[in-house]
Amino acid sequence: MKVEFDVTVDEKDLIDYKIYHKYHAFSGWCEIILGIILLLLGAYALMNQETMNLTFALLALLFAVVFLIVIPVQLVLNAKKAIRGEAFAKPMHYVIDEENITVSMGEDTAGVSWDMVYRVKDTGKSILVYFTPTRANIIPKRELGEQLEAVKNVMTAGAGKYKVSFKN
Repeated sequence: MKVEFDVTVDEKDLIDYKIYHKYHAFSGWCEIILGIILLLLGAYALMNQETMNLTFALLALLFAVVFLIVIPVQLVLNAKKAIRGEAFAKPMHYVIDEENITVSMGEDTAGVSWDMVYRVKDTGKSILVYFTPTRANIIPKRELGEQLEAVKNVMTAGAGKYKVSFKN
């Protein structure tokens, strides 16, 4: 079975990908936990200044702000900057079957066999086709419409059920 579709990735799709990719990894969870611990330590140190150092409290709060606010904001700003680039300027045309996935944008075409696909993940809003542990093509589900089930079936048949993770 062969399925063809066009995809346009917008700013929300790219932000969703960046946040999903960051916070579904061990390092992302560590940053959240460390940020919460630092926030609690900083608040405790501020309330107990007779036994705790004010410098320690302020540094703990500063790093908590970095982990809990600055890094997520930076992800969003990077996505907003990247979406204006040439990679997202034109729609991508996909042709997928049980053997290959082919992506075309303008005059450029690239195709790979499913053996070269690292994994396929479902974020709920998009399907991510990873070619390396950190590089993925974003396929927004809203762009697929009625073809969503056909795309899922072909991807599962092509990549294999152990590389594919779809939400029901």
